Amino acid sequence: MKKHIKPILLSSFCTLLVCLFLFTLYLVLGTGGDVSFSAKLAEVQRLIEQNAVMDFSMEEAENQAFYAYVSALDDDYAYYMSKEEYEAYLNDSAGNKTGIGITIRSTDVIQDGLFITRTIGGSPAETAGLKAGDLIVALNGVSILNRSYDDVYAEMTGEAGTVLQLTVLRDGASLEFSVTREFYHQRSVDSWMLDGNIGFIRIHSFTKDSSQEFEEALNALLEQGVRGWIFDLRYNLGGNLEEVKKIVSFLIPRDELIIMQFKNREEIYYSAGTQKTSRPMVVLMNSQTASASELMASALRDVNGTLLIGEQSYGKGIGQTTYRLSDGSAVKMTTFYYLTKSRTNYHGVGLVPDVTVSLSQEKEPYFYALSPEEDDQLQAALACLLPQLPSVGNE
Repeated sequence: MKKHIKPILLSSFCTLLVCLFLFTLYLVLGTGGDVSFSAKLAEVQRLIEQNAVMDFSMEEAENQAFYAYVSALDDDYAYYMSKEEYEAYLNDSAGNKTGIGITIRSTDVIQDGLFITRTIGGSPAETAGLKAGDLIVALNGVSILNRSYDDVYAEMTGEAGTVLQLTVLRDGASLEFSVTREFYHQRSVDSWMLDGNIGFIRIHSFTKDSSQEFEEALNALLEQGVRGWIFDLRYNLGGNLEEVKKIVSFLIPRDELIIMQFKNREEIYYSAGTQKTSRPMVVLMNSQTASASELMASALRDVNGTLLIGEQSYGKGIGQTTYRLSDGSAVKMTTFYYLTKSRTNYHGVGLVPDVTVSLSQEKEPYFYALSPEEDDQLQAALACLLPQLPSVGNE
């Protein structure tokens, strides 16, 4: 959730670039103002033209100036994107990736190997058989031990179609994997049936296909005779607001879903009336449950009385809008606050769980590799859900 701003060179030359942009904007907008300010900018530009011996890039000047200008907003989530960055942003938001599809724990110097924290659904790594908890010890037959993380990470990245040979340790055994870097679409929803016909659905993020994936998971588990639900929003940092609206609408009756407070107006959005289940449900969350996932958790608690299990959430009750500019670049900024039916403002605070339980520091790194029995938060969720279930034969 860190502010995404392209680093600005801390040099006098960069400062001149910013000034040049402000001068151009000043002239285009025709806002008038302090003549001495305008004259000073013109003087700086003239000095550059007359004396600078280094090359000057107007395109780079404009880009750097836009980065700096937008960063003047007192908004941790506001930033400017060049045309290329905006295209990459759209791809990422849609869940489209290029690579092998793993997340790894970072470190300065690799001691025992690179620990795979998660294998991304739909990725080449998942297809090849890599798993969360695997320890990478060699790339292309060469040990990575005692090497810098940055060097090894750079070696792991590459163009689509190229092959990466991985040696990993799993339960004491050494395994070899050949993984082709590819363009893939990240699966955002995973689901399975727990003992006792408890449907478990984990939403990793909200991308453009999340509601469709969620509906398919919901229908499949309903067909198997699900008795209750656990929705896992841990480590879900948010995403597409429209997808959240669709997903929550599958789970609540027609009611207030979200109140959006814009600069000069307030809008209330209702669920779509597409409820598919009224079975008892609980939600798992932690400190990395943020933004749109907090909205889902809060809406379910407000409308259904759903219990929230785990840790206090991140506390992002604001939303951003991305505006495409005429040249294909874009600006993203915070444009609204959002609340759910209770009008509870959790921005900067987070949602307080109904039942607080944390994973131990020893278990935390193995989150995606934990069995249901090893997951203390999941066990707490089951303990809260089971008493709510109708007895067999009375469903």
